[in-house]
Amino acid sequence: MNIHVGNLPKTAKKEALAGLFKPFGNVVTATIARDKKTGNSRGFGYVEMSTRHEGEEAIANLNDREFEGQKLQVGEAQGSREKSAPGSKGRNSSGQQRGGGNFQARAGARNTGSMRRSGRRGA
Repeated sequence: MNIHVGNLPKTAKKEALAGLFKPFGNVVTATIARDKKTGNSRGFGYVEMSTRHEGEEAIANLNDREFEGQKLQVGEAQGSREKSAPGSKGRNSSGQQRGGGNFQARAGARNTGSMRRSGRRGA
């Protein structure tokens, strides 16, 4: 089970993070997110426990617990969202735009093909 650990102290080390979760079961991995340019901690990390039961027990016991002077926010990590590739302009893998794709004009709206801006707001 993957666990998100928020509000980590900037000085926290991954070994200490793994040690915090060790009493609740087998820690597969422990990582702390770091800034690519500076290498400084971004204040959150992830811990992977070998079973869901161990992960749930760790969350129940460690959420809102103080660690190195800060109150942790511990919960199940959410799956990563699918991101669009740069330059894809919001199109999904099938080439359709997001938010539908079957655009229909409102009832009574005319499409004359020569829409001009009047220069006034709301016109």
